[in-house]
Amino acid sequence: MNKIRVKMIARHKSQTEMLVDQLGFDDCIAPVSLPDPLDVRADVDMIYRLYDLQKIVRFFGQRYWEEETLGLGSVPKRYELENVAAHSFNVARCVPLLAPHFPWIDRGRATELALVHDEPEIVTGDKDPVGKDGQGFDTHAFNPTRRLDKDREERHALDALASSMRRSLRESYRTMFEELIEASSEEAQFVKAVDKLQALVFVRLRKGGRITPDHAAFTIRYSRIGVRRFPPLQEHFKLVLRDLIDDVAQSRPAEILAFCEEAFAKLKGADQL
Repeated sequence: MNKIRVKMIARHKSQTEMLVDQLGFDDCIAPVSLPDPLDVRADVDMIYRLYDLQKIVRFFGQRYWEEETLGLGSVPKRYELENVAAHSFNVARCVPLLAPHFPWIDRGRATELALVHDEPEIVTGDKDPVGKDGQGFDTHAFNPTRRLDKDREERHALDALASSMRRSLRESYRTMFEELIEASSEEAQFVKAVDKLQALVFVRLRKGGRITPDHAAFTIRYSRIGVRRFPPLQEHFKLVLRDLIDDVAQSRPAEILAFCEEAFAKLKGADQL
């Protein structure tokens, strides 16, 4: 390997780590140490594998379902845009996978919270975190006023959903959502972090090497919300981001240095606003 090639690889690794380090959290204080890197690799690979369930379209091509199959936009064995039910399942499925690293997390409670965490979207619809500027400054992601608006909408949606339940369930349902909205428990903070981790995983699997520097910058900033909610998961976030950047390096090797530099510049510029 010639010296120029060695320097390019070293620079690529340096630029990659600069981006990956944006998901680090040095002030993490936890009752246990961060998970072993080999365990983190196994966890992340399993999360990727679980997404293969989304490639399986139920009833596709079966007798009695021919007409629906012909009119269906989804294609088996291909990742489509994720629906809220699939996302909720993936978040809930990650609870028994990841929570054992953190023995103070009540897995049963976290699973309950994960299963219902996006149910207000039945009423409100899915809220776009990216916005027109591509960096979330005019959305609930990074605009405090929009964040409060979203919280109010979710509470109204919660009332609408709870009112249709039998009376014996209403109070516990409201309590769960107050816990989620206020992030008032370790379990709620854990679930909110896993929610953001799943969003990062989906971006990596769906976009891979096709992601733009602007999109990468937003994705890193959005993932930070999850890291700050539950810092002990930071190594999982960092590994998925590293995989995403490696996808870019493999698909566009001549562009990877410029990609990292542009994403980092966009990221730092957004942080200064």
